[in-house]
Amino acid sequence: MSFRRRTARDRARRELGQNFLINPSTTRRLSRALEPSAHPVVELGAGRGALTRELVRLGRPVIAVELDPRWAEHLTAEFPQVRTHRGDMRAFRFPARPHAVIGNLPFGITTTMTRRLLATPHWTEAVLLVQLDVARKRSRGGSQLNAQWAPWFDFRLLGEVPAHHFRPVPACDGGIVHITRRRLLPVERRSDYQSFVEAVYQARGRSLAQRVRNVTGRRVHDVPPLPRDVTPQGWAHLYRQVRSS
Repeated sequence: MSFRRRTARDRARRELGQNFLINPSTTRRLSRALEPSAHPVVELGAGRGALTRELVRLGRPVIAVELDPRWAEHLTAEFPQVRTHRGDMRAFRFPARPHAVIGNLPFGITTTMTRRLLATPHWTEAVLLVQLDVARKRSRGGSQLNAQWAPWFDFRLLGEVPAHHFRPVPACDGGIVHITRRRLLPVERRSDYQSFVEAVYQARGRSLAQRVRNVTGRRVHDVPPLPRDVTPQGWAHLYRQVRSS
């Protein structure tokens, strides 16, 4: 009977995308990656509270978001000083004041949650534990998502997390991404800029220059060979160049 209970519990965890951190050194790495501040911390996917415990030690207000009702109840009992929010992180209403975001994101919703977070105001930094290949891609750049958000966000890879630091053990290692804000273009230009980047990535043409010409009708010179080769500063400069008239 106990075997069936464990099997049902593991199946539920997989359905919720739960891979709990069990290594104390990793939870300390995550919490210490946050810059010193008195601003509240929103923890996404708090689970059993391994990371929550480290965040409480920072002496900052903590809001723990957890979908599983069993673990939400556990968090409330274990950390009465923490404000526990039971619900889906994808629907969570972030505070309308400066705050930091941290979390061990379910691997199945990493891209969805990252897009949601980038479109959300007020947070000052985010420390996210995601799949290692996704963490590398975000920090390395070159993707359409990175290019569309690069003028306003900087992505840095802080390190790797072995799969055996999780339970259940996932099929791949994790990676820690630190996201901070910057301003290479006015926020008011975001919609137009992102439409431009999407059009360039989807345009026909063997080179970046050909794609830009096919999209805008303008010739550009001294640009990298392909969209994936453009730096964040390069994208901002290219956008200003083609929109200057």
